[in-house]
Amino acid sequence: MKYKQLLFIFIVSSMLTACSNSSRKFIISGTISNMPEQTVILEQLNANDIITIVDSQRSTAKGTFEISATAPEPGLYRLHFKKNRFILLSIDKGNITVNSAWDSIENYTVTGSPGSTSLRWFIFSIRDHLRDINTLSIVQDTLRAQGKDSLLAVAAKDFDDLQFGFTQFVENYADSTRFEPNAILAARMLNAASEGPFMETFAQTLNKRFPGVKMTRDYAEYYNKIATKLHSPIPEAGNVDVGQKAPEITLNTPDGRTINLSSFRGHYVLVDFWASWCKPCRAENPNVVRTYQKFKDKNFTIFSVSLDNKKEEWEQAIKDDKLDWPNHGSDLKGWNADAAKAYGIQSIPFNFLLDPTGKVIARDLRGDALEAMLSGLLK
Repeated sequence: MKYKQLLFIFIVSSMLTACSNSSRKFIISGTISNMPEQTVILEQLNANDIITIVDSQRSTAKGTFEISATAPEPGLYRLHFKKNRFILLSIDKGNITVNSAWDSIENYTVTGSPGSTSLRWFIFSIRDHLRDINTLSIVQDTLRAQGKDSLLAVAAKDFDDLQFGFTQFVENYADSTRFEPNAILAARMLNAASEGPFMETFAQTLNKRFPGVKMTRDYAEYYNKIATKLHSPIPEAGNVDVGQKAPEITLNTPDGRTINLSSFRGHYVLVDFWASWCKPCRAENPNVVRTYQKFKDKNFTIFSVSLDNKKEEWEQAIKDDKLDWPNHGSDLKGWNADAAKAYGIQSIPFNFLLDPTGKVIARDLRGDALEAMLSGLLK
């Protein structure tokens, strides 16, 4: 399971009385020092992955801005800045103040919103947990490279303990917070495949904790969709989706080694489906190469899955396109490749970004999208 940066919002209701409008109004006053003048966008995030733009305001030369709106009910919002920088807020009503610096906007402070204060604490705590997990992952890589198997076994046990502690922390927060947007954000960070029993209980009790709320109904719809997929014995075409555990892939490399996707657990992994004969794939490869070079030393790697039929053409394309990572695999069955069937691949290029637990956190990232997302994850 794992964090991740995640999208939830709900649509603003247009049928509000004048009384409720005034009683649930909120104002966000922000100062981001050294921020270039820009349009700051306020968005709502729903439990069903809908993003709604609420309002936007132009910042001043001093990095100040003010946005006001009305919340039909408590909800999850985010301030959206240039270069895909965000500040998450859990808002009900009131006067909210946000302060930060442009070069370290993630280290923001917020006052005037108890839900946002609690959410900030949760996000900062998650960041600390992930830092420890990533550090231990690097330690494991070093021990593995040095052949120190006894120490590697100890490190692997410590890594599992950290992962378990992280999961427990997220589950406890989801169960105990009095702010529904925060609870749903935490629950959406869990791996539905491995944390299924908790998520089922969470979904069942959410309506008792927060009855008659649209966000509760939206989460129930989201969970029912996920639960249906988890109980489907055969993946539907293209149906390995965000939030699911990535199916195992076992393939041979060009030099005859066996490579397993699960061996990269503890890293962010791009599972990239392509082929030497695919012109759009070859056109996309420079973007993939550029991203790999930028993040290869930051706990990121690529597992390229080729839908080639001819080994010689596959190997030549790897060389010509300078795909310098070592993790290339194929069963040389073309469109009949076992991995393509398991992932429901119907067109290429197509990719899946996995978090260190093996959960899909994004898919079909092309152009600058992959680099932008990794920039947010691997600071």
